[in-house]
Amino acid sequence: MKFPDMQLLYKAVFSAVIGLAFFPGINMLAQNGTYELKNKNGSYCYISFMKKGNHAEAEIFAWWNNPNAQTGSYYGAGTLISNKVSLKSNENEPDCKVTLSLEQKKLRASFDHCAVDHLPEDFNGSYSKITDATAGDYTVSAAKSYFHKKPNAAAKLNSYLVKGNMVTLNLDRIEAGNWVYVYYKNPAGKETAGYILLSNLSKLEK
Repeated sequence: MKFPDMQLLYKAVFSAVIGLAFFPGINMLAQNGTYELKNKNGSYCYISFMKKGNHAEAEIFAWWNNPNAQTGSYYGAGTLISNKVSLKSNENEPDCKVTLSLEQKKLRASFDHCAVDHLPEDFNGSYSKITDATAGDYTVSAAKSYFHKKPNAAAKLNSYLVKGNMVTLNLDRIEAGNWVYVYYKNPAGKETAGYILLSNLSKLEK
C-alpha cells in the first residue's frame, strides 16, 4: 500500500479513537428495551420501550407496594421529535399525558393527570435499562429451548419448545438480565410457563 493511503487510514483510525474518547454519548441514546424506576418506598415502574424510525410505542406497568396491591398501567404510541415523544392512547384516560425523553442510555418519563390510570407523579423521573427484552409476542428461534424453573442454567426443566413456537412475555414478569419468563399455549389449549433465554427468541412485529 502506498504511503498516502496509509496516511488516510491513520487519520480515520485517529478520528474514530478521538470520537469515542471525547464524545462517548454519541449514538448512545435510549434504545429498545425495558427501563425501570425504583422509589425509596419500594414502589417501582417498568417502561417497555420500542422505536422504529421516528415511531415509538411504550407499555407501562407500575407497582405501588401498598397493602391493596395497587398497580397502574398504560399503553400508547407517538412520533419522536427531537428525542422526545408524547404518547397517545386508545386504552387509557384521554387526560393522561405521558411524555418520554430519550437520554444517554436512559429514559425520562413524565406523567401528568394520570391518577385515574394509577400513574401519579411519584413515577416521574429517570429510568435505567434493565434488559433488551420488551413485552409482547416472540417466536422461538433456537432448534430446541428448555424451560427453566429459575433464571439460571442449573434450573432446567424437562419441558421445552422448538423453533417456530410462539410465546408471550408480559411486562409485569420482565426481570433484569438475559432470562425472560414466558407463557406458551399448545394447540390443545394447555399453558406452560417458565424462564427461557432471551437469545433463543425473536420478537414478532405488530
